[in-house]
Amino acid sequence: MKNVFILLFSVILMIIFTNNISALANSERTVEADKYIKMIESTSLKTRIDAAKLITRSGLTDPRLFSIINENLLSSYNTNSLDRDHIDEMSWMCKALASSGSEDYSSTLEKIIQTATSQKLKKYAKQSLALLSEYAQRNKLLNDTTNIDPNLSSEVNKYINMLKSNSITLKRDAAKSIYRGKFSEKPLFDALSDQLLKEYQTASLKDRNQLDALAWMCKALGSSGMVEYKSTLNQIIENSSNIKLVSNAKKGLGMLQ
Repeated sequence: MKNVFILLFSVILMIIFTNNISALANSERTVEADKYIKMIESTSLKTRIDAAKLITRSGLTDPRLFSIINENLLSSYNTNSLDRDHIDEMSWMCKALASSGSEDYSSTLEKIIQTATSQKLKKYAKQSLALLSEYAQRNKLLNDTTNIDPNLSSEVNKYINMLKSNSITLKRDAAKSIYRGKFSEKPLFDALSDQLLKEYQTASLKDRNQLDALAWMCKALGSSGMVEYKSTLNQIIENSSNIKLVSNAKKGLGMLQ
């Protein structure tokens, strides 16, 4: 009986721990969504476009954010149709709306496809509509808290999930963000190093997307500044037959000197 109580207590603690982790992650994502809402409502066109670009890579699903984007699109997509900057903004907003992964917004994109006066905007609305289901799967992965590390931010956990996914696109996007950001979390670079070592030998020399992802991963690993990853990059330099991959591994290695 004592063992049963111990087991039951352990299960309860695990549930509480998991719920607390999920709550913390959701809180951080809410703050992130609030930041983008503020940018979307900015009077600066550049700030609004920058927000849309960031949202497409964020994995956010907050309905508050996408409701605002949806309303902005519906009220503005056919105004200033001769203004290149405005059409550029609306095109990015279509992409941002699609990144919600929600079929609730398919009608908005379909309306733009059917009635927009700009052919460029029609094209991007059509592309965005086709990506809805892909974004839905992507968001599910990015927001998975099953193996989340409570000592890391939701952003870092997100990038680790992306690196461990089966999607070349997600790996590349994560590597780009890591390279361009300022990260110091060792578990993030451990995941990056592990994935590089697993994949560089089996990479197809004909698969440009895969090679591009691995090249970005080499540079991202170099951005760590941590000398313990020299062995990973040296292994790629010595054993890979791909010139581009070796070149980027050398660039990454140069950052660790």
